[in-house]
Amino acid sequence: MTALDNFHPLPLASLASLAGTPHLPAPGQKATLADPATSQLTDLRHAPCVTADHLDGVGPTLHVMLRAHVRMAFVTGVGGSLLGLVTSDDLQGERPLQRAMADHVRHQDLTLEQLMTPTAQWQVVDAREVEHARVGHVVSTMRAHGLRYLLVVDRSGGEPVVCGVFSARRLEMALGIELGTDLQSRSFAELEAALVA
Repeated sequence: MTALDNFHPLPLASLASLAGTPHLPAPGQKATLADPATSQLTDLRHAPCVTADHLDGVGPTLHVMLRAHVRMAFVTGVGGSLLGLVTSDDLQGERPLQRAMADHVRHQDLTLEQLMTPTAQWQVVDAREVEHARVGHVVSTMRAHGLRYLLVVDRSGGEPVVCGVFSARRLEMALGIELGTDLQSRSFAELEAALVA
């Protein structure tokens, strides 16, 4: 055990001694396509992310996401294993209603497991590719594959670890442009096709 005597207090300053009036950081920084991609990456090693159990319902999950100011949550299973992800778009609108009808359950009885995009369907980019990429590369990738979210995985330790995410919404705010109205979760198109079949 480390003794507290080995650590010294950090120096403090009074707020009045600082030059200027303090303010909170701006919610969204501006970016250009030439900026480093990492400037728009939500690094999950340092930023909190929302996780929900695969048996959780739509309403409670949306409530947690709203409180956390996020539009995406990771879905976990027994023992915390990563099973998939859901977005606020997945949990609202026609998709849950269609799924409830297809599964012959009430809307309020739907679980995240029924609406999530399973990990097997994720399209991801390697963290090493992101290190030298520009914002324009990320935008081009998301447009080419119709993605609202682009997950970044780190494979340096052997097993892939989800270490970051790019969000189309965040990029749109930072760039001041719309990435494309046709960007949808690939799983939604696949689910719709499965429901029609």
